Amino acid sequence: MIFLSILILKCNCKIAYKVSIDGKTVGYVENKEKFIYMVTTQVLNSEDENIDFVGLESIPEYSIALIGKNKETDENSILNIIKLKSDVTYKLYAVTLDGEDRAYVDTLDEAKQKVAELTETYGDDVESEFGIREVYTDNRFEYKDMKYATVTKLVGTIEQEIQEKEEEERKKASTINGVYFSVAPVSGTITSRFGVNESIRDHSHGGLDIAARNGTTIVAAADGVVKSASYSGGYGNLVVIDHGNGIETYYGHCSKLYVSAGQSVSAGESIAAVGSTGHSTGNHLHFEVRVNGKQVNPQNYLYN
Repeated sequence: MIFLSILILKCNCKIAYKVSIDGKTVGYVENKEKFIYMVTTQVLNSEDENIDFVGLESIPEYSIALIGKNKETDENSILNIIKLKSDVTYKLYAVTLDGEDRAYVDTLDEAKQKVAELTETYGDDVESEFGIREVYTDNRFEYKDMKYATVTKLVGTIEQEIQEKEEEERKKASTINGVYFSVAPVSGTITSRFGVNESIRDHSHGGLDIAARNGTTIVAAADGVVKSASYSGGYGNLVVIDHGNGIETYYGHCSKLYVSAGQSVSAGESIAAVGSTGHSTGNHLHFEVRVNGKQVNPQNYLYN
């Protein structure tokens, strides 16, 4: 001990501890016990709430050494090396829908809060329940990618799915015998509904009257082929479109006809203009839907 003290004085040195990992010197620390405590608190017992477990790939080895009196020790750089060589398992919480991971949050409390909020807001609009699942990964990059799947994105996805579901239901409600009525033939005010009995006629109303200005464009309610386009008694100028599968639509009292028999038309395509020809008391479209020749209520499919 006396010899060591004399040696330290003569060489202007100080005592330190050499740290080796896998047999390779990575630096020097001033106080072995203090440094081991730093490793324990800053690496093995990280305060990062997403770290579930940390294991050291290689155990540091310490040996006493003499270094220059003015030489700085390497505690921080050695800590970083140990961190890089450590095995880290990260823990997250997945918010699930129908058992599928849809978003990731840091804590169980946050996951519970988000599930409660999502259930309250969208519970009646989705077929499956929201849930929570623990997720473990040892890949830092995977962890980062997971965090990109945020609850905000999940909300956007859910709302899009709800819109698609509503659109599907609306389309289903507007379809008969495979014919989809995607477009209202004219925009206006309904002045006479299907099935009503009025003094201006001696029978129940077989269609829907929609009042609009003279010349307002009338469009096809669905894809089809023009069966006829001509003057037809009480209907006045009339377009009849055959949509297949026994489905036909009638567009009466037109002021102008833009199509002719045998012409194929698409939903939304202009076919005529609003008028008051035939037995009519004012400018409007008389619109009928017929199934195998029988008049049915157009509001079962449009204007509802």
